[in-house]
Amino acid sequence: MKNMKRYFYTGLIALLPIVITVYIFNWIVGIMMSLLTHSFVTIVIHEILVKFVTEQEMDFYFQVLVYIISLVTMLVGTCLVGMTLQIVFVAKIMKKVKELFIKIPLIKQVYTTISQIIDIAVSDRQKSYQKAVLVQYPRKGVYSIGFLTSTDNFLLKDYIETEEKLCNVFIPTSPNPTSGMFIVVPQSEVKVLDIKTDDAIKLIISGGVILPEKKEDKNIEQ
Repeated sequence: MKNMKRYFYTGLIALLPIVITVYIFNWIVGIMMSLLTHSFVTIVIHEILVKFVTEQEMDFYFQVLVYIISLVTMLVGTCLVGMTLQIVFVAKIMKKVKELFIKIPLIKQVYTTISQIIDIAVSDRQKSYQKAVLVQYPRKGVYSIGFLTSTDNFLLKDYIETEEKLCNVFIPTSPNPTSGMFIVVPQSEVKVLDIKTDDAIKLIISGGVILPEKKEDKNIEQ
């Protein structure tokens, strides 16, 4: 039963982002379809199709065209929302709406988690994460996964008694990887992991449930 429970949660965490994405996409397309089915545009398309296809083919071609129009409308509409949010007044309204979502008990957890994941995916944060690394933190014998942000912290060189280069490492918290600790570690104490930063972030967000493929560790020089 313990294994079944672990398998269930592992599968749930792996499938949930996909299911939510597909559900939201289908929901938006469904709204577009319902709005466009009896709109002026579709009526015109229907009249044009009548002249070129038979009655049996009409439903198929009409449905395909409505889907295409729905997708185009959704993409254009999303771009327009993005453009509108550049206006200060609209941006303030959106900020108030976000604050409202954060105050609602159950919605808060879902909204905050999804927002954090999206922020990481679209931000330049991953570009600044050079490599996923393993360091002993917060004490010897306890290991934490972090991200190497610099291999030469010369600013602190005069304050730390070591001949080695000092590495900057950011250790994110779980399940919220947008916050964490910044530490400075001698180069010899930093082990570079042969996993992508994306996989390391998934591992941290899932609390260690979603594991990447097993590969050999590398030293800092590699």
